[in-house]
Amino acid sequence: MGLKELRIVAGLTQCDVAKQCGVDRSRLSLAENEYSKLRPEEEATVRNALLRHIEAKAAQFKGVLSAKEAIAV
Repeated sequence: MGLKELRIVAGLTQCDVAKQCGVDRSRLSLAENEYSKLRPEEEATVRNALLRHIEAKAAQFKGVLSAKEAIAV
């Protein structure tokens, strides 16, 4: 999955990711649209940050489902 797709699933804007990872937003945009590449360490930082956000959203969603199941019983 590409950076743009991961960012969208994570529910973050380019500005959010750029600030969190210390990458210029315009460079992130260029990398997402495959006009240029981030340095390997930058891409790893961005990818890891996005995956952490996705995992956090999944855990939050799982907690909501568990709460709803508990209420339904």
